[in-house]
Amino acid sequence: MSRPPFDTFLSVGGITLRVASDDPRLASPAGGSLAAFVASHGPADVDIRASWSDTPFEDTGSMLFDSGAAWRLLESDGELLFTFHSSIGGPHPYKIARFNRSFTAGHVELYRPHFDQNPSAVAYPLQYPLDELVMIHLLSQGKGVEVHGCGLRDNAGRVYLFAGQSGAGKSTMARLWVDRPGVTLLSDERVVLRTDRDRITVYGTPWQGDAQLASPLSGELAAIFFLNRGATNTVAPAGGLRATASLLACSFLPFHTAQAVENTMTAVEQVTRTTPSYDLWFVPDSAIVDVLTRQMG
Repeated sequence: MSRPPFDTFLSVGGITLRVASDDPRLASPAGGSLAAFVASHGPADVDIRASWSDTPFEDTGSMLFDSGAAWRLLESDGELLFTFHSSIGGPHPYKIARFNRSFTAGHVELYRPHFDQNPSAVAYPLQYPLDELVMIHLLSQGKGVEVHGCGLRDNAGRVYLFAGQSGAGKSTMARLWVDRPGVTLLSDERVVLRTDRDRITVYGTPWQGDAQLASPLSGELAAIFFLNRGATNTVAPAGGLRATASLLACSFLPFHTAQAVENTMTAVEQVTRTTPSYDLWFVPDSAIVDVLTRQMG
């Protein structure tokens, strides 16, 4: 098979994805928050072909997971098949993505009539949530885990993770730090923790929250703070099984195999076993920054 003449690269969490196509539109660099994560040409961990189809797609295969919204995961002919639906696209998927079980190779097909009829629809093959789904499943192979968290990187390259579910205050915490000198916000919503490094490394991701902060930088994990809204600013140690359960509740789990789930749980346990963890109750004003600055040393 000939090599497609157009391609683009995306790097998130230390993992590089190559999208190649015969159509330059499908191999154009990503825009928006993804633009900062576009990588130069080089070795890719995942090779993805992208193409158009004029034939309607079907949800064919054994159902593994139904998000109840935009996407489903099926097993078909020994491969993993993601199908994507739109409220304006009728009963058929507007995009399907096939991957081998190791997620090293895939093929994304877009239903051309859907995009012809909806010119404003984004034709980027890895358009969210597919980019994140690929990342979650790749990490589950013993590489690490993606978590709901705000990542704060200091001048020494240390990263402090503020983990919490929606509404816990991740974007609020990020805004309180954003103008502080010597601080880089890796994300106000989701970060990747790589546990297959000599030291646990935190990477920013393009999947940002309300504060719309995202950076492709990374750093060594120094501490975890589990966010809670409170009447006063309080920091208390949280270790052992409690810390593991709290981080697991903020983690993104894969959906295709029990082994992948087990690998992710092992990564979470490794993180909390080797990293100081704290429960943090905070009032959303600048005073908490002073409290945390002292805590971080």
